[in-house]
Amino acid sequence: MKRINLLLVVFFLVGFVAEVFPQGNFSTSLHSTRQGKIHWYNKVENGGVGGFEVLTNVPITQLGCVECHDAVDANGNQYPANYTPGCVDCHATNSTWAVTQSDCLGCHGRERAIINMQLPDVHRSLGFTCMTCHKEEELHGDDGIAYNSMFEPGAIQADCSNSGCHAGFTHPNPGVDPHGGKLHCTSCHAQTNLACYSCHFESQVQTHLKRTYKQITGFVFLVNRTKDNKVHPATFQAITYEGKAGVAFGPSVAHTIVKTGARTCTDCHQNFGGQIPAITDFNADGVIKFATWNTADSTLSWHQGIVPFPANYQTSLKMDYLTYNGNVSDPVAPSKNWSVVKDVADLFQVLYCTPLTKQQMAKIGMDTTLVSVEPINNNIPSSFALEQNYPNPFNPSTTIRYSIPKSAYVELKVYDGLGNLVQALVNEYLSAGNYETKFNGANLSSGVYYYQINAGEFTATKKLVLMK
Repeated sequence: MKRINLLLVVFFLVGFVAEVFPQGNFSTSLHSTRQGKIHWYNKVENGGVGGFEVLTNVPITQLGCVECHDAVDANGNQYPANYTPGCVDCHATNSTWAVTQSDCLGCHGRERAIINMQLPDVHRSLGFTCMTCHKEEELHGDDGIAYNSMFEPGAIQADCSNSGCHAGFTHPNPGVDPHGGKLHCTSCHAQTNLACYSCHFESQVQTHLKRTYKQITGFVFLVNRTKDNKVHPATFQAITYEGKAGVAFGPSVAHTIVKTGARTCTDCHQNFGGQIPAITDFNADGVIKFATWNTADSTLSWHQGIVPFPANYQTSLKMDYLTYNGNVSDPVAPSKNWSVVKDVADLFQVLYCTPLTKQQMAKIGMDTTLVSVEPINNNIPSSFALEQNYPNPFNPSTTIRYSIPKSAYVELKVYDGLGNLVQALVNEYLSAGNYETKFNGANLSSGVYYYQINAGEFTATKKLVLMK
């Protein structure tokens, strides 16, 4: 009888622990693998495009990023030198295994910064915490899938449209949302996003100090989220290192949701009477200069409101990338000891989202004649293709046609026989379609030239002959 009672107690305790703290497949969870940072940074990730390691040539294992953690664990103890992610990161194992909001914010710095800035959020005002929306299934990796990023479909299950939240919600007044479900709720209801502006990567590499000029808010980049192909807010991380600059963009749900005071038509549509600084900027010369360093007083100014992420972002989206002029060992503190490196990125990284198409840009009042390419018809091709230019030989101009079956960043360039770049004909993000562009060789001498296309993973090269 005592043995039976003992077994019942054991079964009860095992069941209780499993109920309080279901382990799931923690070893495959992003909390355990820290794969998000690796995927974002490494050279060999992201379909071969690669992250900031392309610029720095410093492996992530030398940065202290993957090993990053709060100052103390959930029990309040200092972390040991050799650290392995585990339960005690979030669970106070010396008490009830409960997870507090401060346990989450110890690692999730953007959310901590938003709260510290006292930016309002309707969910927080109702008493919501991180765990209200982010359930244990995703935190513990219950599905057993080792995701590359929290933005990968399935990694984060929380969403406005979930059952028990706003599933099936439509505005009672159709005029409030005329987009037919093409916009994610947060495009209108997220008050702002946040970015840590211009990371001084020398400080990270040499002293493992996270040094940025400042945290900025008041803006929301708009992209197409790959997960559901809806217009969605995005933010960015920019770095400078040894005279080079890189920037990475990705979808982001800043926890600054408002119920009343959401964006209306004129907050996004210049052609509906709105005055949107980023669109005004683009329509002046085809360039959005998002952020500008003011040398006179060593301050930064940036566009407020929505910022469309344009189809030709690599040439039309600029910002002043900054470097810190002090010592890499200086304490991280507000400082004016910064200066501009350049305003054009050496590396653009766009993850889990795509830019706005030319059609979307036109719908909000952007002058798309400033974007050089338009489809020649409305047919969607079944495969990538680069056609032979015509006429060939030519004098002095010729036409090059190409096809892309899905949205992609397209580069079409002409080279001479020695491999020197002659002219970049296309350098922008394009939606699926059939395209053509002209090449004029009036200022070139007769000879054999080559044109090459790079679109996603597709690359092709053909020869053209200029004969005068």
